[in-house]
Amino acid sequence: MEVIIKAKVKPTEDKYKVKKAILNIFPKAKLTFIEKDNEFGEWEGKTKSVEKLKELLRSQSILDAARMVLEKGMTENATKFYLNKQAAYVGAVNFDIDTHGGIFVKILADENEDIMKIIKDIAPRTKGGVIINEDELEEEEEKEDSEEIKEGHKEENNLKIKVIDNSSGD
Repeated sequence: MEVIIKAKVKPTEDKYKVKKAILNIFPKAKLTFIEKDNEFGEWEGKTKSVEKLKELLRSQSILDAARMVLEKGMTENATKFYLNKQAAYVGAVNFDIDTHGGIFVKILADENEDIMKIIKDIAPRTKGGVIINEDELEEEEEKEDSEEIKEGHKEENNLKIKVIDNSSGD
């Protein structure tokens, strides 16, 4: 897995505060500042670690919201989203819809990795605020579906019997 990070620095922003915002979420990121023109530039970087992001999502109890954002931004082998700079500056995760001012994050799966598995690791599903094992949940749902189908067949058989009973009573 590789994480690509980009954040534009507007003329009204301090480039080092923007850098701090990125490093608060991705402390192991290797960042480079690229001058775009006299007015602003952009921080670009990469990391392989999402540990701090995972920790913050859990401590802020926003795993389900994060999961929705990660799934919404998912492509075949990646997911992308934006983080709010101001929130990141104070060490918090807040997903941003402002594509012009946020921190752009793209998580790329390696060839032998499944992006959905990475998303499940970063933001697992919860039930009542507790992380649940999705594999067990899927097995449980399949079992419930199977039982519902069996019940449906029993009801159909009972209906057939009743129809036969009613027709023979004439």
